[in-house]
Amino acid sequence: MDEDKLFVAVRHRKAPQQIIDQVRRAILEGKLHPGDRLPVEQDLTAHFGVSRQTLREALRSLEYLGLLDIRAGANGGAFVSEVNLQKTRDNLANFLHFKNLSIHHISEIRKVLEPYAARTAAQNMPESELDRLAEIIEAHHQALKDQDPATFQEHALNFHRAVAQATHNPILIFIVDFIECLLHDVKSILRPDMAFSMGVMEAHDRIFTALKDRDPDRAAAEMLRDVSQVEEGLVHLAEDFPGIKWS
Repeated sequence: MDEDKLFVAVRHRKAPQQIIDQVRRAILEGKLHPGDRLPVEQDLTAHFGVSRQTLREALRSLEYLGLLDIRAGANGGAFVSEVNLQKTRDNLANFLHFKNLSIHHISEIRKVLEPYAARTAAQNMPESELDRLAEIIEAHHQALKDQDPATFQEHALNFHRAVAQATHNPILIFIVDFIECLLHDVKSILRPDMAFSMGVMEAHDRIFTALKDRDPDRAAAEMLRDVSQVEEGLVHLAEDFPGIKWS
């Protein structure tokens, strides 16, 4: 890593943002990799032409974004890190919190993406991933037997994650994971009963059977049916929660 060519001096107006942009660009361009240590503070202030306070403000922001891991001590410093999935989801959720997000909005995206994911999974899912899905299905059934809706919802989330992962498309996997987490948050407020969970279980059984049969059309149709039924059930539950926007 050639430190002299990595960063350039910034204008003092919006200097922290310009530092953030330069570090982020260096990571995206492959000039910095996870685990790389940034130059020491004294060198960074010289490269950017800023004060320590301005530099530290920028580095703290980069740490919050998940791009840096700032460590204290003799062997400390600012290290490039892989962006944490949970932190990314939280940042997006905070953004959407102010956009009047509704159950319909969540379901609309699910109807577009998840049948496609199921179709692709039916075509490409290896036996090892089907075995993993079978384990999740069994955990569903056990949670129902135990009358444990909270645990059931966790397994329901993992079911949809596993189907999305079978596409091996990192963008689709992330979006489905994010949308399912939003849905999980809604369910944690509305608290669906065991009858709701039973309907989900039956839908997941049908999807799983279609995946095992390698039937893309049926897998997609059953996934759309599942998503639509969940939307209908949650909208009905939301009628008792005036604070939940559903239309």
